[in-house]
Amino acid sequence: MIIPILLSSSLFVTFVKDTVWWNTPGGNVTEHRDRNVASCSLTLYNDDGSVTFEWDDPGNVLVTAVDKKWAFPDTGRMPVAMQLGDVWLSNHGGSAVIDAVGHGRAIGFVANQAVDDLLRQAGKIVIKTKGVDLTITLTRSKTRVLLSRMNDCRQSIRK
Repeated sequence: MIIPILLSSSLFVTFVKDTVWWNTPGGNVTEHRDRNVASCSLTLYNDDGSVTFEWDDPGNVLVTAVDKKWAFPDTGRMPVAMQLGDVWLSNHGGSAVIDAVGHGRAIGFVANQAVDDLLRQAGKIVIKTKGVDLTITLTRSKTRVLLSRMNDCRQSIRK
């Protein structure tokens, strides 16, 4: 009985291919492909955690932040605020409070505004939620190179 279950579950495995476009201490750019979808992600990190921006549409960016000190319950929605340099991202209503989903050491949300230019100028990323925050200091020259590779990745998946 176990063998048919194992065989049938293998039918649901999706082929995923990741290609690293650029990797440097503190950041990387990766292309993700499966049979139907392609996206590009930029991950910026330090010893405490990471922030990943994933683009499949230039105006819609999925942000995932991970901090090893966080321990969110599986309760779902929570407010989050994100600062890129001196600019706080906003939701559609102009508020800096964005709806996020937390789970364990990670939170995720959609940034509804373009972040490329903000990241290019930012010296830091700050994410605040429920009394805890994550700060990642950026090196502008390194971030600009990563964003350039991110543009290369996005151009590639549009073809």
